[in-house]
Amino acid sequence: MELNKKVDQILKELKSGKFNKVVLDTEKLLKKYHDKGYLHNICGLAHQRLNNIENSIFYFKKAINLEPQDLGHKNNLANSFIYLNQYEEAENIFKEILKNNSENPPALVNYARLKNILLDFKSSIELYHKALKFIKNDLSIWVNLASVYQNLGEFEKANNIFKDILKINPKFIPAHISISKINNYSENDSNLSEMINLNKNDNLKKKEKSDLEFAIGKAYDDKRNYELSIKYFESANKFRKELVNYDFKSEDKLFKSIKNYFEKIDINNFKKNKNSKKIIFIVGLPRSGTTLLEQILSAHHEVFGAGELDFLRKIIKQYFIQDNKLLTQKINEHQLSNDTIINDQYFGYLKNLNNDSVVTTDKAPQNYLWIGFIKLFFKNAKIIHSKRNLKDTFLSNFKNNFVSKDMDWTYDPSEIIKYFSFYNDYMKFWKEICGDFIYDVEYENLVNNSEDQIRKILNFCELDWDENCLKHHKSKKTMIKTVSTFQARKPIYKTSIDSNKFYSKNLGKYFDQLDNK
Repeated sequence: MELNKKVDQILKELKSGKFNKVVLDTEKLLKKYHDKGYLHNICGLAHQRLNNIENSIFYFKKAINLEPQDLGHKNNLANSFIYLNQYEEAENIFKEILKNNSENPPALVNYARLKNILLDFKSSIELYHKALKFIKNDLSIWVNLASVYQNLGEFEKANNIFKDILKINPKFIPAHISISKINNYSENDSNLSEMINLNKNDNLKKKEKSDLEFAIGKAYDDKRNYELSIKYFESANKFRKELVNYDFKSEDKLFKSIKNYFEKIDINNFKKNKNSKKIIFIVGLPRSGTTLLEQILSAHHEVFGAGELDFLRKIIKQYFIQDNKLLTQKINEHQLSNDTIINDQYFGYLKNLNNDSVVTTDKAPQNYLWIGFIKLFFKNAKIIHSKRNLKDTFLSNFKNNFVSKDMDWTYDPSEIIKYFSFYNDYMKFWKEICGDFIYDVEYENLVNNSEDQIRKILNFCELDWDENCLKHHKSKKTMIKTVSTFQARKPIYKTSIDSNKFYSKNLGKYFDQLDNK
């Protein structure tokens, strides 16, 4: 009875986000009750939430050994493997669970999520539908299903699901947010009044209020009511800023360490690689046109658009970085050895994707940090750098609501300026070191002279001309998971150029700081 009370208390701590305390409390109990698999499982969940994935795997395996019939433990272990990009291990576990219990909703949902990550959209949709047969009222699953349709460009299907969700629960904020991303409010403002009324609720959490106000601001921006849109954008950013704490010190420390190393080596000393496949890394500030570039390239018959992959960052951090500092000796040892583990591991991850193309694009935002590593370890790589008017880029970051913690700098105008400066210093350094290895594409030139610019890009990538690149918006080959999902499915448009002028009254003091960048 005493154990049950303690476990109940620990579960409350887990639910409230006190993960470090959960670890301490469960480890104390495990000294006495080391044969209780569910305690190991709880400890594993806390480590998982703390991003201590290796530790979580250790505890989940302990839980499974003690209680092999508990499918929940196995499901949690599979999720940890997903975090580590060990997709084959995760998939095998889900298959095992569903073989024993084909109606296990958590396994169906998480397997659907894995299939989504692996860009196997058909299977993802099928698995979500199977899960919904057993838990029809779980609105979060409906949102996930609609999001797959949305990212595939099937906006009508997505919109219908979101509307059905709001019929069940008109106050379900995630559905309102999703509708706002694919709705042009200058043509249809059906849910705008609902969002405004919902935003008046004093019981909303800061995150919920911020989400709503980003969406309302977007609606008024569509309607060209810039006086109201800036009001909501400023408020949304203010609320979100109170919830995040972006630290430039760690990135600055890493940058100095990387710069110090690459200044002293011959970067043209390529590491041999056995793989003949080509990767096109697309880099650029967020909202600078990288998604458009990937959509254009992936429309090519030889190219597969993989989206924002986190593979390269995880590999480099695993082998070459500790405490935000470069392990230079490790790089030197790797360069002198005969192994090609960096290259092999990256392409090993790619094999898990639903992709048999010879050329793949990777547009992870953080890849600009690793350009020197790409030059060293990926002989067949190409790097395209998307550049856009900094004022428009600033505005687009300020107006958008991002999921990734990597984007926590976007909620404070002064931090956006700081990040832009940091980014420009980094890219200037790589251009000096790598030269023509990096191909610059001006967003404005791409929009105004599309065919000419696309021909030049394909020439740089050593790809033949393909008319499909001019009709990129019709291509369904690439799944777009970024905030650009709606825009990138449209033909190239020019209305975003110089859009900053509509906000110069409120943001002009920040725009002025960008003139010399």
